[in-house]
Amino acid sequence: MKILPVISTKGGEGKSTQAANLAGFLADAGLKTLLIDGDYAQPTASSIYELDYEAPCGLFELLMQTADLSHPEQIISRTIIPGLDLIISNDPHGQLKTAMLHAPDGRLRLRNVLQHPLFQQYDAIIVDSQGARSVMLELILLAGTETAVGVVKPVLPDVREFLRGTIAMMEQLLPLACYGVRLPEIRILINCMTYTVLARQTLSDLNIIIGQGKYSEHAAQLPVSLMNTQIYDLDIYKFGHAAGQPVHRLEKNTSRKSDSAAQTMHSLACELFPAWTAQFDAVIAREERA
Repeated sequence: MKILPVISTKGGEGKSTQAANLAGFLADAGLKTLLIDGDYAQPTASSIYELDYEAPCGLFELLMQTADLSHPEQIISRTIIPGLDLIISNDPHGQLKTAMLHAPDGRLRLRNVLQHPLFQQYDAIIVDSQGARSVMLELILLAGTETAVGVVKPVLPDVREFLRGTIAMMEQLLPLACYGVRLPEIRILINCMTYTVLARQTLSDLNIIIGQGKYSEHAAQLPVSLMNTQIYDLDIYKFGHAAGQPVHRLEKNTSRKSDSAAQTMHSLACELFPAWTAQFDAVIAREERA
């Protein structure tokens, strides 16, 4: 089981959209996938895909440990996409933030809960998060098994916020290493890329910062890298919301310079989960024949 947090300390970076698109792609590749909506303030991931079954409980009961996990139908909703399940966000008043802040195991609660046998049936668990630095973002990050995706737009204020917010948060979590808690590697995904000179210069500057370890004085303990995959600022990703479909189903081929949505999601999935490349190749082959 791979647990992949999708994080940023800034809102509006496109975390929910790309978390849902990636989850949909994995499910179409035949992988049993769970999408957890960890954004209590703006639960976008809970509503992108139509539900075939909506469970009475969600994130609140999962983290408060009031749901009976021996009855999956209490906590697991099913989307209309075969193989893709969902745990909805149902904490509109933000009670979890206070509860997890004061719980002795608050920052490790999600990490511990996901070790329950219920979740061992999944190949991949994608966890969306709120765009704000808080205990909720920390517990989502700490649940990652190997990697976390940091979503950043190629504009200077957003890059600065990532370095100032996300990296600083990780630095404060480093002492948990004394208890055997390993921080996942952060893979930076550039979202809403454009063909402008400014965007390319920002990306070049970020490359230098990451490559030379300038993002932190603890860089050796905080592995951060820039993904090769870039997601361009295209209407197809907005249309995916309206259609309630993962974007790889909607755009298979294109004559423009940037890759199609199907090619982009294939590239993203292969970078993050290389062991399943054959299954991802099969999705593209199937889509091209359709």
